[in-house]
Amino acid sequence: MIVIEYSYLSGPTKRFETTETSIVIGRQSGDWLVDLDLTPDVTTSRRHATISLEDGVLWIEDLGSRGGTWVNDQRISAKTKISSRDRIKMGQTEINAHRRLLSKKIDDEPDTEPLPSDPDEQLLKQGSFTSSVRATASPTNLLLSERMGRAPLEIVERRLAAFYDLGVALGTAQAVEPLLKTVVSHLCKAIPGAQRGALLLRDGRKLYLKAYLPERSKPSVSLYLARLAIEKQEAFTWRYDAPGEMGKLTDSIVWHGTKCAMYAPLVWQDEVLGIAYVDNYISGDAFNEDDLLLLMTMTSQAAIFVKAHALQEDLRHQEVVRSNLLRQFSPQVADHLEDLLKQRGHLGLGGERVEPVTILNSDVRGFTALSAQMDPSEVMNTLNQLFGVCIPIIFKFNGTVDKYIGDAILAVFGSPNPDAHGTQWSDAVRAAIEMQRAVRRLGAEWRMMGRPVFEIGIGIHTGPVLQGFIGSDEQMEYTVIGDTVNRTTRYCSGARAGEVVISPDVYQHVQGMIEVIPKMIPSKHPGTESDLHAFTVKGFGTQSLHLPPSEEQ
Repeated sequence: MIVIEYSYLSGPTKRFETTETSIVIGRQSGDWLVDLDLTPDVTTSRRHATISLEDGVLWIEDLGSRGGTWVNDQRISAKTKISSRDRIKMGQTEINAHRRLLSKKIDDEPDTEPLPSDPDEQLLKQGSFTSSVRATASPTNLLLSERMGRAPLEIVERRLAAFYDLGVALGTAQAVEPLLKTVVSHLCKAIPGAQRGALLLRDGRKLYLKAYLPERSKPSVSLYLARLAIEKQEAFTWRYDAPGEMGKLTDSIVWHGTKCAMYAPLVWQDEVLGIAYVDNYISGDAFNEDDLLLLMTMTSQAAIFVKAHALQEDLRHQEVVRSNLLRQFSPQVADHLEDLLKQRGHLGLGGERVEPVTILNSDVRGFTALSAQMDPSEVMNTLNQLFGVCIPIIFKFNGTVDKYIGDAILAVFGSPNPDAHGTQWSDAVRAAIEMQRAVRRLGAEWRMMGRPVFEIGIGIHTGPVLQGFIGSDEQMEYTVIGDTVNRTTRYCSGARAGEVVISPDVYQHVQGMIEVIPKMIPSKHPGTESDLHAFTVKGFGTQSLHLPPSEEQ
């Protein structure tokens, strides 16, 4: 799996994961399809570079981008090998790439029926459970059991040392994967008869193999014995040819030549997290009752650490989702979503139809011609200043930034939190007027500095939309789609530099509050769509689009 963490202009770090072996990085636009979209970084090319995984090694290759691809501050000219230690830069975006091994799955196949056997081989295909212990027993009671108390002092000391050493090792583990390898390693070291061992974590009805020894051999797990330990919530010893209760022999037991095995569930507060086991393929009496007590003790200890790491990972994941999601919203809307985030199941991927919602679309006029004459870093700096004065205004009037599309902003009013006071239309118009005034003020500063001046046109429309959260859990974003959004784009395209153009539907909700001039927006496709009736806003009450002379200079 290829994992990429990236940050634009030192902003929040985003995460991208894929099981594909090759991805294209750039900016999505029309027919230019990319796997990782670096929008809004307009300094990156449409198809900027590729990262591929070949024989376990990551490679990066520039696709003839304008600004180049840089690895450790060196511009690359050929396919280059990279690792997680390398610093990669494309435009104004910093990237770190690494690979992650996928967990091996133990499929949920039927593995519970005994193999057919000849009468002459019946004794060889006998197995039994010779001892067991409840998984809910505390580690202290297991270590200080009567059976353990009768053991020689050196054995007791060795078992206590093994328990202590495992605790120290688990305490220093920074992630679940190395933690699980540590558990298996300590089990095989502490239990003399353990020739092989493994640890599997549970997810629903699936068991996922996470760590095993020896690493060069195929894991010798029996799904039948593993499921039995989960169902009973007991640790037990199984012997291949011991007299007693008949045990079911499975393909895996025979295939791996298991003669003796111990299985123990990882249990935390009655929740079975997984299974740990050790086995021996030479001796049928490789394990005794003391070994089983030690296995269960160490497994109980491991379960605490596994759960703690899982809870930490869940908190980290929720924080990533929260930070990536809430940066789109004004503080008021963010507070509303924070409440929803605390109610599990309330906020997640998916959508719904809502009506009405008001959409504001602003776009820089003549951006392509202006940016062609400027250095890429100057273009980016100018856009950031422009967005920097517009976004706080959108938030001030309870709007939500849906997305940045190059030099354009798409904002939503009346969603995702309910418009209880019916102010979304006036909020959107007030925000648009204030945005135009702020951009004019900024333009006056640029003009005095001899810099190119960016001006914007704004269109506003209202109606039903499909709203919801799209993406992945790691990179979830709120968005709206539908004809209302598309029509807003048309009203925006009909607005000249410095203008705010609203649809008749918006005007119905704000008439009497604003000064307007009727406007007709010609269709770009007369055969398929009609001209649009619209209104150009001149002012909202005492709030005018024009700056006082003192502010113009």
